[in-house]
Amino acid sequence: MFGNTPKIPDYYEALELPFGATAEEIRSNFRRLAKIYHPDVKGTGSENQFKFLLTAYKTLSTELRKEYDEAFKKSKAIQFIQNELSKQKPFILPPSRIQLGNGILELARKGLMRKGFRNRDRKKITGINYDILIKIKKNESMRTIIAQIPLTVRIVCQTCMGGDPHCPGCDGAGSYKSSRNLTVEFPPSTIQNQRIYEFDLSKFRPDSYTHFKKKILRVKLHVTSKLSLAV
Repeated sequence: MFGNTPKIPDYYEALELPFGATAEEIRSNFRRLAKIYHPDVKGTGSENQFKFLLTAYKTLSTELRKEYDEAFKKSKAIQFIQNELSKQKPFILPPSRIQLGNGILELARKGLMRKGFRNRDRKKITGINYDILIKIKKNESMRTIIAQIPLTVRIVCQTCMGGDPHCPGCDGAGSYKSSRNLTVEFPPSTIQNQRIYEFDLSKFRPDSYTHFKKKILRVKLHVTSKLSLAV
């Protein structure tokens, strides 16, 4: 009933009691608080608060208490570990953990890189609906993860500002291709296996002369206890 929940409601706090309170203390505090929060009491009555108190009392005053206490101690231990880990510096993900969602070699083997084949058609055939795959070890997911994703950018030629077809700086192209890292942070509360994030890259322009080639970037997280090259 309580075992699979990382964070369970604190019934001891609800009844204003320390962990391990006696049956008499539980009964006494419930009666005192019930007189304050009963829905019929004007001014302080609260149906939701009273229901929560009643649930706490029924749990701690019956055979459910043993199961609840075990889950409660585990939950507190997990919270303590998470709090301690959150104080640590963010973990910068190694570049090898950041992979293209549609490997060019694999697409070529399937004949999907031929001229005129559109990206949306490739995604439809392969079932891949993301651009970047980020692999995270399970024991790292309690820390903030920083991923530096390399992306292609176009940089406006600052010699001609993109307006001179005879510009010696860009050979008349108006801009040139380069790469920049998109730095993204994933706090522990957001790290979930198979979750896909969607980023509007127009909001992440490195500067006024530079823009990412893609407009929308879809990033998928893969959280696992064992890392491998394949998902």
